[in-house]
Amino acid sequence: MKNYTFIMMLLLVGFSASLVAQNDTNPWNITVGTNAVNLDLSGKDGETQVSSNFSYLEISRYIGGGFSIDLAGTLNNLDRESGAEDLYYSFDLGTSLSANQILDLGKFEPSLLAGVGIAGGLSGISASSDDFFVTYAGLGLNYWFSDALALSLKSTYKIYSEELDGLLDKGDGGLTYLQYTAGLSFAFGDGDTDRDGVKDSVDACPEVAGLESLNGCPDDDGDGIKNSDDDCPLTAGLAALNGCPDADGDGIKDSEDACPNVAGVTALNGCPDADGDGITDADDACPNVAGSKEMNGCPDADGDGVADKDDKCPAVAGPASNDGCPEYPLSMLADYDINFDLEKYNIDSQDVQRLSTVLKVLLANSGANISIEGHADNTGEESYNNPLSKNRSKSIKDYLVNLGIEENRLSTKAFGEAKPKASNDTEEGRAINRRVEFKVVD
Repeated sequence: MKNYTFIMMLLLVGFSASLVAQNDTNPWNITVGTNAVNLDLSGKDGETQVSSNFSYLEISRYIGGGFSIDLAGTLNNLDRESGAEDLYYSFDLGTSLSANQILDLGKFEPSLLAGVGIAGGLSGISASSDDFFVTYAGLGLNYWFSDALALSLKSTYKIYSEELDGLLDKGDGGLTYLQYTAGLSFAFGDGDTDRDGVKDSVDACPEVAGLESLNGCPDDDGDGIKNSDDDCPLTAGLAALNGCPDADGDGIKDSEDACPNVAGVTALNGCPDADGDGITDADDACPNVAGSKEMNGCPDADGDGVADKDDKCPAVAGPASNDGCPEYPLSMLADYDINFDLEKYNIDSQDVQRLSTVLKVLLANSGANISIEGHADNTGEESYNNPLSKNRSKSIKDYLVNLGIEENRLSTKAFGEAKPKASNDTEEGRAINRRVEFKVVD
């Protein structure tokens, strides 16, 4: 009866197999093998009787957390003292808890067992039937060959339960006994470790629950981009921005956008620049007109350091102290005619004072060219007055050149008595006409 040939054949198969241990990924497990029972059929001490055949089959389903649901059946030919044989059978439904959930012992996997079952085939055990209900508890030990096939050993203590038997209006008696099983366990199946409805074989994120549309990967913000590819996994965004949002639609993710609610340009970290001068509108004193950084984004047409918006003379350079206008504008020259005594062209002390102002105007407007124009009254002959007016303009030019004004900026003209500024009929008018005027040459 103690024939171990079948068990040895199964062990040889086990060492050559390549299966994966039972877990979330391979939740199904089938164990095949033999069994032995230790019970007293004669009123004496119990005797352990081993089945020599394939007599143990268990189907198990892993449910998580180390727990499995187990359904098992056994057969055994039991010898009685009288020489007769009983065909013992049992069906068990229970649960097992793997100790590896608490302590990893490598290839060894101890477990705790508990459940209920029905046993039968033992004639004379109960008054009305050969079968009876039991509860059981026990220990198991699996040894996994190179993370593949397991050798499974179990020992259960089965206790006759009169209360459980009474549920079927029987309670006619039963046995309490030990049962042992030995076999090989095969784990298989395509599980769903994260229980997201996507099989592990096609689940790109098998350890984390996800969406079928994303091959089982999670998408916490619901933007259609799986978390592992989403730079902003908790905020819905755009695929073009790796899952990050862009509230103003300027193509710059909000996390990198200095102005996330107003469309802007990349060069300014997402802030707008309406006039395109490279200065953000928020920092631009003239946001709609291109300007320079030195002028806070405002233009300065005359380059005098005074923004056009604050420059009262935007086309002519002038100091800020004078609101951008020159302190000595060219227009002042119209008020600084140089007058001469009768028949004179020399410069006196009064002329020098006036010419000091003319000099300042010319220095302040270094780009301007000036025409120095001499005039005379109608006293004397025209043939005399023309050279006189020329000498007057020349004397003024020479004086200004000597003071540092570039000669090529100055030109002279002589008009004699041809262009009087006042009436020559009075002494006062003739005094005004004996003059030199300054005109700006375009």
